[in-house]
Amino acid sequence: MTTKNTITALRDRSYSLVGLPDTVLVPGLPGRRDEAVKPVETVTLDDIAFALLALQEKSSAIYREAEALRMVYDLARKNGALGADIALDAIPVETEGKW
Repeated sequence: MTTKNTITALRDRSYSLVGLPDTVLVPGLPGRRDEAVKPVETVTLDDIAFALLALQEKSSAIYREAEALRMVYDLARKNGALGADIALDAIPVETEGKW
């Protein structure tokens, strides 16, 4: 069984593993099991795979939100908006086509 010392050693050995969490949220599967929070030293490869899928979905949603906000910012700035202006007020929506 993996110990806290093993986890600490892994974190110390690799910069990529510094972010290794103490616990892993394993999402529930419809009709099969409930969501579970497991100590990292007990997670299986399947647990990690399911956790990664859920994290990738969250990551994609955050990326889409950030890109949408970046586009609003850029469009407003291109239309002359300044820092204290309401961003959406500076973007004309009556124009045809898509950006």
